Amino acid sequence: MQVAAIVLTAGTSSRYGANKLLLPFGHGTIISTVVATLAQTPAQPILAVTGHDRAEVEAALTGLAVTFVHNPDFQAGEMLSSIQCGLAALREAGDAPQAALIVLGDQPLIQRRVVEQLIVAFGQGCGELIAPRHHLAGQRGHPVLIARQWWDAALALPAGSNVRHLLQAHRDVLTHIIVDTDSILVDVDTPEAYQAAVRSSE
Repeated sequence: MQVAAIVLTAGTSSRYGANKLLLPFGHGTIISTVVATLAQTPAQPILAVTGHDRAEVEAALTGLAVTFVHNPDFQAGEMLSSIQCGLAALREAGDAPQAALIVLGDQPLIQRRVVEQLIVAFGQGCGELIAPRHHLAGQRGHPVLIARQWWDAALALPAGSNVRHLLQAHRDVLTHIIVDTDSILVDVDTPEAYQAAVRSSE
């Protein structure tokens, strides 16, 4: 069983005011921390969908086992176009994996154990769409796993929609994995969120 990871790195970080993915974090940057964590899991291959600051993002990931796919429509500012770009690249690769994890590039607190829980749950036949949910907050977070049989549906989503619409429309095949970490909910959209994430990692 093969599960790929699609890491979304194409955004312009307009809410932050600078490219948050390139901010220092741990022993590298936010984006290198995310990919390095994924590299410790069974998720293969790891695709980074690039767009804004493409060269800088690729440089930040030097030495990591990652394949780059460029999203020419990144300036539209829609996450969906990057997800669709990654799924299309996986599907065209020939021996496509059985599922793909959609991973936010600005979630440096992503935990290896959560990624592995999702992959194990899929391998055990627990669902075709799988997402983590915080045990106290009750909120769904990332990464989200999409089985290959649902890629066409994701690729057919119209501009302006997102994967959440796919999950809501197919709750009969959606499984929530309950986790005890709020890292699934934490992304870095503001300087305050960045500082909080840095403190949490120390």
